[in-house]
Amino acid sequence: MIPVRFMVQIVLDNNAKIANIVQIYSYFCAVKNLNDIIHPIAADLLRFEAYFEQTLRAETAPMDAIMGYVKETQGKRLRPILVLLSARLFGEINEKTLCAATFVEMVHSATLIHDDVVDDSEQRRGQASVKTRFDSRAAVLAGDYLLAKAMLLPNDNAILQEMLHTAAAMSEGELMQNQQNANYLEIITRKTALLMRSCCAMGAMSVRASQEQVQQIADFGLHFGILFQLRDDILDADSPENKRLAEALCPEYFDKTLKALSRLPQSSTTEILEQLTHFCANRMS
Repeated sequence: MIPVRFMVQIVLDNNAKIANIVQIYSYFCAVKNLNDIIHPIAADLLRFEAYFEQTLRAETAPMDAIMGYVKETQGKRLRPILVLLSARLFGEINEKTLCAATFVEMVHSATLIHDDVVDDSEQRRGQASVKTRFDSRAAVLAGDYLLAKAMLLPNDNAILQEMLHTAAAMSEGELMQNQQNANYLEIITRKTALLMRSCCAMGAMSVRASQEQVQQIADFGLHFGILFQLRDDILDADSPENKRLAEALCPEYFDKTLKALSRLPQSSTTEILEQLTHFCANRMS
C-alpha cells in the first residue's frame, strides 16, 4: 500500500484567528508488527539465536553471568534480521550468514554496553543496563569481551574489513555528538546507519553476491539506518532541535529508502524489506 505522507492540520492563531496550514509528517498504511513481518525467516532466526548464544558463552562464571544477562535483555534483532534478509535476497542463508549476523550483534551489543558507561545510563531497553546491574568496571570488560569474541568468529576477510571500518566510524560518530556545530546527519549516519549498511553488505557477501549487488543492498541499508535513527529521535530526542531536524528529514529518507529498495530484484524478500521499512517509519518504540 502506498503511504499518504502528509496530513494537513488547521492551527488557529489565538490572536488573529487566522487559519494556518501546517504540514505534519505521518504515514497512513497497514503496518504489520515486527513478528508478522519476519515470520518467513523465523526458522533462520532460531538458528541465529542458537549460534549467538553458543558464541556468547564464557569460560568463567562472572563473565558468563553477564553474557546471560546480555542475551536476556535482547532488543528487536533488527541488525541480524537485515543480515539474514540480505543473504536471502541473493542466495541461501548459510553458516557464513549466521556467523556474520552473530558478528554484527556482538559488536552492536558491545557498543551499547560501552555507551551506557560513557553516558552513565541507568537503563537500556526499559531494563537495568549492564553497568547498573553489575558495575561500570564489569560493563567495560564485558564490552571488551564481546568485541574480542566477535573478532574470533570465522568470518571471511572482506566481512571482517567491512565491520572494522564501520566500528571505527561509529566511535568517531560517538565523539562528534559532543562537539559544537556538529552535523546532525553525519552523526546519525556514523552512529547508526553505517552499521545497518554493513549488515546488508555482509549478508550479501555471505552468499557471494556480486559487487554490484552488495552495493545495491548496502545503499538500501544506509538509507534504512538513517530512517531508523530519525524515527528514534522523533520518539525520544535528547534535544528539541534534533527532534525538529528528524521530523523534517524523515519523509525524505522514507522516500530514499523505498527508492533504493526499488533497484533490488523484486521478490518475496524485497516485500519483507518494504514492510520492514514501513515498520521502521511508524514504530512507537
